[in-house]
Amino acid sequence: MNTNDITPNSLKTQYVTPSDCHFYQEKAGFLGAEIRGERHDRVILKRALPFQSPERYICITDVEKNELGIIEDVAAFSEEQQALIRGELSLRYFCPVITDILSIKEKMGHFYFDVKVGESKKSFTVKDISKNIRSHGKNVDITDIDGNRFRITDFDAIGAKSRRKLEPYIY
Repeated sequence: MNTNDITPNSLKTQYVTPSDCHFYQEKAGFLGAEIRGERHDRVILKRALPFQSPERYICITDVEKNELGIIEDVAAFSEEQQALIRGELSLRYFCPVITDILSIKEKMGHFYFDVKVGESKKSFTVKDISKNIRSHGKNVDITDIDGNRFRITDFDAIGAKSRRKLEPYIY
C-alpha cells in the first residue's frame, strides 16, 4: 500500500468476532486463520496493551505485517479457539516469573539482578532502570538489557527482603 491508496476506510480498525474468524494450527506448526472467508496460513498475534489488558485488543497480521483484524476480547472465543490464541501469544510473550530476588547490584549505570525463577537461579542485567521496571497493580515487569521480560506476579506475596531490594527502583 502506498500513500495514494490510503483512505479513511483503509485506516478503519476491523474487529473480528468468533462468527467471522476461525483459527487453526497449520501443518508446519504455524497459527493460521480464516477471516471473513479469506484463508491466511500464517498469522501473527500481538497484544496492543500487553501489560494493562493482555487478553484484549489482540492485533492479527499476516507475515508482511498487514493488519487483518483485531480481537476485542479473547474470552469471546470458544475454549478451543482461546487455547490456540493463548498458545501463540505465550510463544511471543514468554515471561518467566520471579519468585525471589537474591541481590541487585549497581555498577556503572547497569543493574545486575540475581533472582530465582521457580527453583532455578537466573542472572540478568538491566540498563536505564527507570524505564525498564514497571509496576502494574500487583505485577512488576522487568526488562533486561537483551529485551527479555521477567515478571513478579504479586509484589506483596514475595518475601519482605525481596521487596526491600526492589522498592527503591519501582516508580
